[in-house]
Parts: sequence; structure tokens; C-alpha cells
Amino acid sequence: MQDGGKNMLQFPYPNGKHANYAHDVSEQLHSYNRLIRQGRISECIDLLEDMERKGLLDMDKVYHARFFNVCKSQKAIKEAFRFFKLVPNPTLSTFNMLMSVCASSKDSEGAFQVLRLVQEAGLKADCKLYTTLITTCAKSGKVDAMFEVFHEMVNAGIEPNVHTYGALIDGCAKAGQVAKAFGAYGIMRSKNVKPDRVVFNALITACGQSGAVDRAFDVLAEMNAEVHPVDPDHITIGALMKACANAGQVDRAREVYKMIHKYNIKGTPEVYTIAINCCSQTGDWEFACSVYDDMTKKGVIPDEVFLSALIDFAGHAGKVEAAFEILQEAKNQGISVGIISYSSLMGACSNAKNWQKALELYEHMKSIKLKPTVSTMNALITALCDGDQLPKTMEVLSDMKSLGLCPNTITYSILLVACERKDDVEVGLMLLSQAKEDGVIPNLVMFKCIIGMCSRRYEKARTLNEHVLSFNSGRPQIENKWYVTLCL
Repeated sequence: MQDGGKNMLQFPYPNGKHANYAHDVSEQLHSYNRLIRQGRISECIDLLEDMERKGLLDMDKVYHARFFNVCKSQKAIKEAFRFFKLVPNPTLSTFNMLMSVCASSKDSEGAFQVLRLVQEAGLKADCKLYTTLITTCAKSGKVDAMFEVFHEMVNAGIEPNVHTYGALIDGCAKAGQVAKAFGAYGIMRSKNVKPDRVVFNALITACGQSGAVDRAFDVLAEMNAEVHPVDPDHITIGALMKACANAGQVDRAREVYKMIHKYNIKGTPEVYTIAINCCSQTGDWEFACSVYDDMTKKGVIPDEVFLSALIDFAGHAGKVEAAFEILQEAKNQGISVGIISYSSLMGACSNAKNWQKALELYEHMKSIKLKPTVSTMNALITALCDGDQLPKTMEVLSDMKSLGLCPNTITYSILLVACERKDDVEVGLMLLSQAKEDGVIPNLVMFKCIIGMCSRRYEKARTLNEHVLSFNSGRPQIENKWYVTLCL
């Protein structure tokens, strides 16, 4: 190479041609960047490994964080480790990025492998890496492993910070281990580490899952008692409402909801969904409507989970027309409405025993080519059966199969209950046979329906002195098709 590197090294190819090194590397990296933008990480790795084999790879020209972030979003553990192997002399920052991929994938085994790689590289794990490892264990539900990592961290002379304790408490909360959550909180306080809102929210969540609602409010009081009070956020409100609902204290949950106004909290659709689910226990439709109004006034756009909850509430409150209006209003506002909302609406029709509306909704779904779920079809069949529309339910059952949906035990149980109600044993037996062909194992409800119908016919035959006994074998033997059916 001459002065300034103006004449780049040339590498001979088998066909005798030469390629400019810089140009080839530039083209390969351009291809890599295009693939990473498209999220095609497996192909990215193949390309980088191919470059390495050809001696063209310079990992300093590849943006590591970008690749690991894509791996996090795709939960692509395998590709993250393959990428890591291409990094010469990885720093602690590289290990932390790899660990974060394990955390997003809830892969505790991979996370512990990262820790071993750090130690093998002669590096000392820092607080961030240990904390991410604890988070990974928490997401995997491995509470004991969390505390083992915590003690290893302390023994290694690494001082845990507020995020470390937050991860510990959150893991305990997810596992419903309130005693261990407060144990970690006690250690935190003894070390004079100031808790933040995340820690308080995790404690309240732990209390809610264990039914310790009064203790949850004690935590709220502690938040207010801090030298610099920590105001609740939408997560705090949601966790407190869940705690109240789990304890059956619905009125208290409604009081907690008012804190949204007191602290001027905008929040997310999730906290409003929690409020709707809490008040569904009392059937207070006015309160549900006020929650929807609050959400609208604060400029929070409902998501499909919220819409589904509100529609479901309307159905249980007997407000099927209101449920349809909610869906239409959401569509008018340009909110994406999919099968979740439509399934809830079908459930509302079923709960209201309004088979006409259910059928109308089903026809609309077909017109917009929205494929229903088995649950949706079961709700439709329930509505039709409650409306004494057994012949129509048979058409719907046929539609299910044509749509590639597999009727389940619930489907056939609903249908057989309807058959028994109409005392239509022929259709019932046909459905029982069809259920077996579909691989559905008959349950107690299905058998009771068939037995009930057959028993009635057998008893009727006896009462009318119809031919029941046969002496063909030389001794009395019951010979009746309903008795035979029962035995089969």
C-alpha cells in the first residue's frame, strides 16, 4: 500500500479478476444495513459470518446496539449470541446488551451463560449486568435464583442500586410472594437506598396479588410520607384498584379511581380498563360510562382491550344496543377494531339472549370478511340455542367447519343441551357421533343430555306397554332401541 493508502490492496479471485477491497466491504455493509432495517437478522448474521470467512469483516463498522435492539424486539436469542461471537474483545457494554436480549426473551439460562462469559473474559460484572440478570430471573418466575444472584452481587462487592431492588421486588410481586417483596424492601431501607415510584408500585402490586389490600394502602401512605413525596401514577392507581377488586372491595376501588383526577393523571388505556373491570362486579353502567367519558376528555385513545371490556360490561348490564353503539363510535373515530371487540360484542348479544342481534352481527362479520374465532361462534350458537333456533345452529356449525374452525367440547355441550331442551334425540345422537368424528371427547354434560333423552323414551315405551322384552334367547331380555342406545 502506498502513501495515504490511495491504492487499495487487491485480492485475486479464482477467475483471475481483481476486486477493490474497500468497494467490496462497502457493498457488503450496505446490504447488511438494508437487511437490519427490514429486521432480517438471521440473514444479517449469515452475511457477517461470510465476511469474516473472507477476511472482510471489521466489527467496528457495525453498529452493535442496533443489532441487539432488533434481537430484543424479536426475542432472537440465538442470533444475538451468534453476533456476539463475531465481536473481538467485547467490552462490558457488549455483555450488557447481550444480557438485555436474554431479559426481553425471559431466558434465564442464556442470562447465566452471559455472566459466565463475562467471568471467562476476565471482566468484573457491574451493577447493571447483575440487575438485568435479576430482572431476567424475575420474568422467568425464578424467585430463589433472583436472591442468589443478589447475594452473589453483594459478595462480589457490587453495591445494589434502586433499580436492583426494584427488580427484586417486582419479581416477588409477579410470583405473589409479598413477604419476600417486603423483605427486599427492608434491606433496601437498611442500606439507605431511596425507593422510587417503581419500587412502591411493585410493592402495591405484590400486596394486591396476595389480597393484602390494607398493606397496599400503607405503601401509598409511605409514598406521601417521603421527605419529597412520591405522587402516584397510573400504574399505582391500577395496582391499587386491582388490590381492592381482588379483595371484593369494589366501592374502595372506585374511590381509588378518583385519584386520577386528584393527581391530574392522564394514564393509558390499561388503567381505564382496570376501572371498567372492577365496576363490572356491581353492574354500575353509569360509572362505566363516566370512565369512558374521562378517557375521552383526557385524550386517551381506547385500545381494543378497553373496547372489549366496555362492550362486555354493556352485555352483562343488558345494554346490547349501547354495546353496538360503542363499536360504531370507535370505528367512526378511526380506532382499529378487530376480532377481540367483535367477539365481545357477540358475547354481549349472547348474554342478552338476543339471537337476532347475534345473527345480524355474524352476517356483518362475514360481509367485512372478518374471520371469527371458535369462542365467537360458540357465543353465537349459545344465543341461537337460547332463542330456540336449533336448525339455524346446525347451519352455523357447518359454517364453522367451512371456515377451518374446529368445534370444541363447549360447542357440542351447548348444542346437546339445546337438543335435550327440545327433546330432539335424533339430532342429539347425530351431534354426539359428529363430536367423536371431530376428535372431541364427550364430557359429562353431553352424556347426561343423551341419557336423559333416551331414558325418557325408554320409560315412555314401558308405560305404553310397547315391545320391551324378548324371549328369543330362551330367557327374558330387554330389547328396546333406547335402552340399547343407553348401553352403547
